[in-house]
Amino acid sequence: MYISYDDGSSWKSFQLNLPMVPITDLTIKENDLIVATQGRAFWSIDDLTVIQQKADAITNKPLHVFDVNDTYRYEGYQNVNAKNAGMNPLTGVVINYFLKNLNDSSKISVEILDKNKKSIKLFSNTVAENENKIEVSKGMNQFVWNMIYPAADKIEGQILWHGNVPGPKAAPGNYFYKIKADKDSIEGNFVIKANPVYKLTQQDYEDQFNFLITVRDKFNEIQKAQKNIRDVRQQINAFTEKQGKDLPKEIKQLADTINKQMTAIEEAFHQTKAKSGQDVLNFPIRLDDKISGMYDFAASGNAAPAKQVKEAYTELATQADDQLNKLKKVLDDDLGS
Repeated sequence: MYISYDDGSSWKSFQLNLPMVPITDLTIKENDLIVATQGRAFWSIDDLTVIQQKADAITNKPLHVFDVNDTYRYEGYQNVNAKNAGMNPLTGVVINYFLKNLNDSSKISVEILDKNKKSIKLFSNTVAENENKIEVSKGMNQFVWNMIYPAADKIEGQILWHGNVPGPKAAPGNYFYKIKADKDSIEGNFVIKANPVYKLTQQDYEDQFNFLITVRDKFNEIQKAQKNIRDVRQQINAFTEKQGKDLPKEIKQLADTINKQMTAIEEAFHQTKAKSGQDVLNFPIRLDDKISGMYDFAASGNAAPAKQVKEAYTELATQADDQLNKLKKVLDDDLGS
């Protein structure tokens, strides 16, 4: 197989890892090159954009971003143990970009934004978190967004039967990106298309997404409240221990009362007796675990949330709000006074 960059005046080998075998047909489907061979199955090159837009002028730019292909909203993975299987297409939105210069102090970031240009997630080569960190190199780079929104806050060491609440997959629609390389930046847009396997309306997708975001945010409130309780408790205990015998009786009684109130709220939020993965079989799960399990159920397929799951969330959210209001009262009135 050969390729020409000058309208056929000259040709270069474009064999790559394709075996030396007769090619019986070529076609381009949604900008993927499909190659049919005689006796060696068919081969494909995903996304011809970089090849189509290849130009010498690009290498003189400090930053260049190639057009981003539309991406189907689908699940996918690569079975790395299947030695005779081909590589699946990358699962997610693929952004190819070129960096002319790169050194140890270079700051590179990729920000994904929704249809209203509200930030969804920021990735960078300088952040500490592995899930938000990108690896970059001088020359060509490729970034893949898995179409997943940020997960809920996680409390290290916390035992949850259903685990932490992940972020939902983005609904079909128009999105934006912003790539920065030190002082240079480029913005653009891309489209996530609905999975044709499922017969969902755009409203169905958005209803599911909005519901899952609401559930994630409520779970986040509970997690932040638990962190706040632990922080306040630590400060109270540190203060009382430091005062020792000089601590007035009234202050000690107030500290004990606040601690008891916060403990009751914390135990409503989370099963504090769970110290291992099996403990949740012996002790009932609390609000955080119930909400996490309900999120898993609502996110398990491609469908708008059912009436039952909405009713279940309303009940759990009401209970959670009740405890959140109690905590606010303790911190504002009792602790504040």
